[in-house]
Amino acid sequence: MAEHADGSALLFLHPVGLDRDCVRWLDLPPVRAVTFPGHGERARARLGLTLADMADEIVGHSTGPLDVVGASLGGMVALHLALAHPDRVRSLVLACTTPRGDAAVMTARADATEARGSAGMLDDTMARWFTPAALRNPDAPALAYARDRLRTMDAGALADTWRAIGTHDVLDRLGEIRVPTTCIAGLHDVSTPMEVMTDLAARLPVARLVEMETPHMAFLERPREFAAAVREHLVWAAEPASPEGARR
Repeated sequence: MAEHADGSALLFLHPVGLDRDCVRWLDLPPVRAVTFPGHGERARARLGLTLADMADEIVGHSTGPLDVVGASLGGMVALHLALAHPDRVRSLVLACTTPRGDAAVMTARADATEARGSAGMLDDTMARWFTPAALRNPDAPALAYARDRLRTMDAGALADTWRAIGTHDVLDRLGEIRVPTTCIAGLHDVSTPMEVMTDLAARLPVARLVEMETPHMAFLERPREFAAAVREHLVWAAEPASPEGARR
């Protein structure tokens, strides 16, 4: 993992259906991205894999403190990472994510994925992820990448991930996360509404909320704006805290 001068490392955690290659659109300091089990070229994991398991795997393959940027599923895993391994997480950026999955919605989505296949779910997912304006340009590289990954992902692995999200619930533990956290909310995000992100930021002890004119895939549709927010976060997170824990 590429490290910065102070020994820390910037880590990007991707959304469901994508892989570590999605970080290529972000102009950031040296950044490492991992691929979750069942995604990209990785084989489907054992049944019952949880988001906490994904977080534990990351720690097992890295050293030193981490500034973790998580988008959607990646943000959920980042929360588990901060809770289970607080000594390893220096700061968080949580983009378009939630502290609690909806079990009924995720189970229904998993069942539909197994019935229709990954390609059969493609249009529904893209409509949740991007604005209509972006979808009118399907050949845009970021959209083409997302469409290709979603269409070709193993349907069983995708269904496994939806079910894992359905069991995700750290809402009542958010007060334990005391590292500087920036919550990025997309004003046009139909998957994670603004009120969810506002509540998430309010429950975290050291947090700030950044609003963007973006959909759920903020980092793919508006990568320059997203990267600028991450760079700003890193500066803010490095500032000394007051005795009460607040940043200037």
